[in-house]
Amino acid sequence: MNTKRWSFANVAKAAVAAVAAGAMAVSLAACGGAEGSKNAAKSASGDSGSLVVDSDFDLITMDPARSFETATVSILRATYQSALKYVDNDMSKPQPEICTYEISPDNKVVTLTLNGDHYFADGKKVTVDDIVYSYQRVQGIKGNPSFYLDGVTVAKKDDKSLTLTSETPNPAIPYILPSVNLGIVEKSVVEANGGTTDEKDGAEKYLNQHSAGSGPYQFDTVAMDSKVTLKRNDKFAGDKPKYDKIIINNVDSATELTNIKAGTTDIAMDINSDEAAKLTKDEADVSAGPSGSTTFLWFNADKQYGKAVSNVDFVNAVRKAVHYDKYVSIYGEGSEQAYGVVPNQFLGALKSSDDNKYDLDAAKALLKKSGYNNEEVQFLYSSDDDTATQIAQLFQSDMKDLGVNIKLVGQPTTTRLDTFRSGKFQSGLSTWGADYPDPSDYFVFAPDENIAKRAGWYTTEGAKTSNGWNGSESADKISSLVEAARNASGEEERSKTWQDLQEAMNQGSPYVPLVVQGANVVSRPGIGAKYDMLNGIDYTVLK
Repeated sequence: MNTKRWSFANVAKAAVAAVAAGAMAVSLAACGGAEGSKNAAKSASGDSGSLVVDSDFDLITMDPARSFETATVSILRATYQSALKYVDNDMSKPQPEICTYEISPDNKVVTLTLNGDHYFADGKKVTVDDIVYSYQRVQGIKGNPSFYLDGVTVAKKDDKSLTLTSETPNPAIPYILPSVNLGIVEKSVVEANGGTTDEKDGAEKYLNQHSAGSGPYQFDTVAMDSKVTLKRNDKFAGDKPKYDKIIINNVDSATELTNIKAGTTDIAMDINSDEAAKLTKDEADVSAGPSGSTTFLWFNADKQYGKAVSNVDFVNAVRKAVHYDKYVSIYGEGSEQAYGVVPNQFLGALKSSDDNKYDLDAAKALLKKSGYNNEEVQFLYSSDDDTATQIAQLFQSDMKDLGVNIKLVGQPTTTRLDTFRSGKFQSGLSTWGADYPDPSDYFVFAPDENIAKRAGWYTTEGAKTSNGWNGSESADKISSLVEAARNASGEEERSKTWQDLQEAMNQGSPYVPLVVQGANVVSRPGIGAKYDMLNGIDYTVLK
């Protein structure tokens, strides 16, 4: 089951998650709950009224250049426009919002050109200067989101366009720009309230209470431990938003479930998939979809640590002995089988895989070919995660059918991560959540890179500086495909090279992709809320 709301923000920086875990949770179910039900009913008859949302807050800051907390994402999406956006959860191609874009053939220069007129809440037009300032402020503050524009020079080209020039080829830039952290702020307002483009910036206090964007909503009141209220931006250049006001209350997930059943809230953001599945159609609508988190099995490719599992035929036997549909069902509605390490909605994702398909007879033949002789295989998982425990137990059962002796080794998540990072454990279960929706964020799985090092997967050359690990033939074989993916230009070529790379990984890597985890949004019948992969929910598209 998915027990935690997912966002790109909450996986990109582990340190932020640790801080957010301490955020105060205050139940305010009664605060405006009846108003939500009443006003939503009015809305159906033409009165726009108010929308009431229950959300388990982890709010620390409302400054888009600093914020990296899950609950903030949908709020910032409603109040700040970005240069580009995604439409209908299609992460394979960014679409224009404030700007259109072009990228140079060498993938180093992205040119953004204003896409019509857009207006801040005070009626001033969004300019190129505002966009340049917004990006340079993200870079200069050096807050959590600053890594999005590492190595990028932002410069005004003329009154209609600007350039983002990367030191090295960076085709991911257009796919990063829809982030709410790169929302466009009004330069004059932010500067008047202490804003700068360096670490001396003092605008956070102002931006915690006042939005400075061009989105369809603006902040009305902000109490980060209890309640955020949004009101319409009457100067918004696009279609008039459905609701006059959005009231977002800090409510724990258990109370969210109570409120949605009682009809005293319109939208609940944190109901897990098990509880959501029990709701009747009269009680709620559930909109679910895949997230950007890929759960996978890994096997140490270095024989000194992996032993029997370092054999490619052993890993390929596992691929064909896994009941993928059962793993998907554990993670709940919205989850999908992962056909490769790149989530299914991203550019370059595989849409199917003959290699990762259940076939026990073929699996047993591969196991025999590998030379496995009933050795005990230690399998690492997070013992404090109920879902991971279920997955580990299912895997042990699948491997028993195959004839593999699995010993489960459960450790608390923080300990398990340290063990995995050591690169010396035999096998295990892990999840990678994307920092941003582009396949380039998955080079960490390539030989000699971050995740690969944890699984002992080095090329012969990479092993020379590994402090004791050995290179593997399977890593050497795949190196040319990795370079092709790095050097590809244009959506078609990038998609093809990533698919080629993942197909090869499904035949020779130490990973077995299992599930793209799901996430959901629960709403009162008739609200029409849809799960949004990037933002959790996008209030700007409610009709």
